[in-house]
Amino acid sequence: MPVRLSLGLCCLLLTSAFSSHAQTGAIARLPSATRAEIVARARKLAAHPWVCGASNLRASCSRRYVSDWKAGQRVTGIPYRWGGIDDPESFDQKLAHGSVAGAHSQYGILSCAAGIDCSGFVALCWGLSQSGGHAYSTSNLRLIAGKPKYNWFADMKPGDVLNRPGSHVVLFTGYNPDGTINVCEASGSKARVVCGRATWSRFKGYIPLQYKGIDE
Repeated sequence: MPVRLSLGLCCLLLTSAFSSHAQTGAIARLPSATRAEIVARARKLAAHPWVCGASNLRASCSRRYVSDWKAGQRVTGIPYRWGGIDDPESFDQKLAHGSVAGAHSQYGILSCAAGIDCSGFVALCWGLSQSGGHAYSTSNLRLIAGKPKYNWFADMKPGDVLNRPGSHVVLFTGYNPDGTINVCEASGSKARVVCGRATWSRFKGYIPLQYKGIDE
């Protein structure tokens, strides 16, 4: 009996060690990013200018699709696309080849659309390459981001995020003297990436997360 107990304990310890090693390895493989780099990427996505062409209004892969834009409309900010993770260069290329500009969740993930959604936006800002696909959503961001033990009303840092699993995530960029905060996000309601002020009341049900690959 003591031998069996010892063997069981040994297996438990080995399993725990392997799990810990695997998690450490996964973190080690994450691309590092400074807070300044993260915020700069966010602002680049929000400031990207583009013009919607007539060919970017009708989706070849969806008859139900209705665009947020008009032909010839000048827009600032990569459009919101459910399931998307396009950087400015990729977005421009897809637009030039006739992809529709953005798409909301009611249309599903459209192969003929270009743009970025909220979790794709955060992943891209943290430095995760779009070549790896859209691997992270608001439901599994905890795989690459931990929940910090700080007072998030005073101690968040630029590049951290506020996440509501299964719903939405925004990138925090700073506090304001009036008690509001600055965030950048791929906004479905605004149909594009935007940066601006927000009040804390908006973030009921959200939790702060900090990217595990952050280079302090």
